[in-house]
Amino acid sequence: MGTDAQLNKGVLEGCVLKLLEDDFLFSAEIVERMRRCGFSDFSEGTLYPMLLRLEKDGCFIVARKPSPNGPPKKYYKLSEAGRQKLDTFFAQWQELSQSIANVFSRKEDDHA
Repeated sequence: MGTDAQLNKGVLEGCVLKLLEDDFLFSAEIVERMRRCGFSDFSEGTLYPMLLRLEKDGCFIVARKPSPNGPPKKYYKLSEAGRQKLDTFFAQWQELSQSIANVFSRKEDDHA
């Protein structure tokens, strides 16, 4: 997806939080799911700083599971703080989406 980097940053974070809402996933699984959803340029280089920041903010439950190919893998799932962050993102996204739809459908007079 070729969108503006600043816009993309917040959107990507919200999407990663959504992917971790119900399942424990490790980084490669997150990248694969994001790519399948259309974020073809999404990479582990984008994901790792985001995971570190969100983990520091208490957004995840983290589990380490053995890996046959080396050290244990780190799996992430939303914590209660992460769920609250996701809910906030989604509410803001809905409001922004509606505002953009209003502009493109020229309904600005309806919201004056």
